[in-house]
Amino acid sequence: MTMRFITLLFLFFSANVFACFAPIQGEKYDALVEITKIGKNHYSYEFPSEVNGYKNDGTVILALSQKERGSIMADSPHQEIFPKEVNGKMKGEFTIPANEENGFLIVSWPPKEECCMCAILGFSKLVNRE
Repeated sequence: MTMRFITLLFLFFSANVFACFAPIQGEKYDALVEITKIGKNHYSYEFPSEVNGYKNDGTVILALSQKERGSIMADSPHQEIFPKEVNGKMKGEFTIPANEENGFLIVSWPPKEECCMCAILGFSKLVNRE
């Protein structure tokens, strides 16, 4: 009986119980991801390297040919792009490829620890290929 209680207690307080099921997101975080057109189908972007103590790991997803902004499936067309940190901001450029209709950025600020906290996600505006 005692062993069952200890096992049940261990499962209840396991880190998996506190795992994240949905990232922290919303307009507040979307507004942090700025895109500026610099040429035909060529854009620059920037966003803060840190938000609420969460730091971007230097990777951004460029989601391509999507009907709307938001999370994408693993097999959806996308590219990883790698911004550079400049004075507390992450900055970079991207081009919408010729065979794609549009694109938007998915920026993640993951928690410092792997367990128990959700990442923050920000989505840029949708930009269409000309």
